[in-house]
Amino acid sequence: MGFFSNLFSKNISGQDKELDAIVNQIKVDLSNNYKDNAVLGIKDLEKLLGEKEAGGKLKNAQPYHELLEHFKEDVASFKRTY
Repeated sequence: MGFFSNLFSKNISGQDKELDAIVNQIKVDLSNNYKDNAVLGIKDLEKLLGEKEAGGKLKNAQPYHELLEHFKEDVASFKRTY
């Protein structure tokens, strides 16, 4: 998770508190292997990011998009066992 913490702290931390909170929760979920929760968080991040971009409420969305793609890659092979 070092890559995520470096990318997050250098590029986007403090840019948008709502998005930052979701990113932090996804990182916690992934680090604790709560992939179901991480998948839900990724969906929430994608939706809120789209809304903020469409509303012009975000100056630089690129770092969030990069994190979103990395999160998606991280859970791509996830299969539910129940």
